[in-house]
Amino acid sequence: MDNNHLDHERAQVQDFIDRQLKLAPMGHQVLIIQPYVKWGNNKDRNTSPDIKLDESQSLVHTLADWKVVDMIKVGLTTFQKQTFFGPGNVDSISEMIAQDKRISAVFISVNILKPIQHQHLEHRFRVPVYDRYLMVIQIFRQHAVTREAKLQVALAEVPYIWSRIRGVHEGYLERLGTEAGQIALSDNLSFDDKKDLFKEYEKKLKKSIEKLRSHRKHLRHNRKNKDLPVVAIVGYTNAGKTSLVKALTDDAGLVPKDCLFATLDVTVHSGMLPSNMKVLYIDTIGFISDIPTRLIEPFVATLEDAMFADIVIHVRDISHPNVKVQKEIVETTLKGMNIANNLLDYVIDVGNKVDRLGDTTKYQDLSDESVLVSCTTGIGLDELKSKIEQQIIKRTGRRIMKIRVRTGYDEYEWLRAHTAIVSIETDGDYSVVEVVVTKSDLDVFKSLFICKKKKN
Repeated sequence: MDNNHLDHERAQVQDFIDRQLKLAPMGHQVLIIQPYVKWGNNKDRNTSPDIKLDESQSLVHTLADWKVVDMIKVGLTTFQKQTFFGPGNVDSISEMIAQDKRISAVFISVNILKPIQHQHLEHRFRVPVYDRYLMVIQIFRQHAVTREAKLQVALAEVPYIWSRIRGVHEGYLERLGTEAGQIALSDNLSFDDKKDLFKEYEKKLKKSIEKLRSHRKHLRHNRKNKDLPVVAIVGYTNAGKTSLVKALTDDAGLVPKDCLFATLDVTVHSGMLPSNMKVLYIDTIGFISDIPTRLIEPFVATLEDAMFADIVIHVRDISHPNVKVQKEIVETTLKGMNIANNLLDYVIDVGNKVDRLGDTTKYQDLSDESVLVSCTTGIGLDELKSKIEQQIIKRTGRRIMKIRVRTGYDEYEWLRAHTAIVSIETDGDYSVVEVVVTKSDLDVFKSLFICKKKKN
């Protein structure tokens, strides 16, 4: 097969991907349908349809040029029907769309629709239908800036596309006779050709990501050599992670955004603790409910920096009505990752946006160890910095100690260069230097200056 023919087939596959993902560069006017199970074992008793609907609305608002024109809740007995909704609901929704010419797309806020469900609903509604998987992919595509984030998004799309290709091959679309089905079946690529090209496509993505993963490993190694403590900031999307990093570091370059998935790229920012110890804060991608695990899995590479941190700050929007459920989602996700060295034993719980609350005693989800902060007003930030410092000292084996050295001499200058100086008190020709020091640096200091004096 010559290169021109191969390039043509790859272009066809990319076109197939774009069509299956229903990319909408001009945006959409959206009808949101929030389904929920009314009763039985599958009923979600941790939240309410109204809270879910509010998050669904936030997902749409996150996309540029997308607007919500109407919203409805639909109670069902199960999400497993081949048509998803019953005939009566399908008829009434179809009538609603036909009468409102503003509606150009429907967002059914369930994690993922089966291919046969999806195609049936598009056939009946006659507009593009999005599930949460497709909606989050649109957001990821808009917010991915770096090459790594774009590669991770592309890899996250692969399982979804595979399911649609299999749907075509198994005749779901052909049986339904939909326009999308006819387009998918009419191209010149056979199922086996698509399968081979997608395998090659996925292989190249993974190879590129592995190279970036090796680069990140090298950067982590460099940071480790400098022995700088690392703090990972995790939390539910839009909990205020970037705002907290900005508040802790005074980094003017950080511009927090009030939207879901504002951060896709893991970024590192330096800050100072009360003891003048330098620390690195890692801002990470946010978590969200009702998203298939396979959509999050490709982003593990970007979360590896967080997995190798010294401590973790779990930021929560304490003003959110679903704060308890959001906490459980983040904790469950973290426990499912390969986090080393008992890192989850060193998690600081931070309740953000406390300025939006009235009486904080009403919130039963707070523990005695929780730190309440406001990135907007600065409430609680000093307490949080002190707690971070205490945890780092405990976690990394650092020590706070006073060392008496001759002012201006080698041992004095060595301490200034290799430790965090808390305070200096002069005592004649000597200085009492209070420092935060690692065990390895303390051993070096003893070897250079104390053992050397004993030998002399």
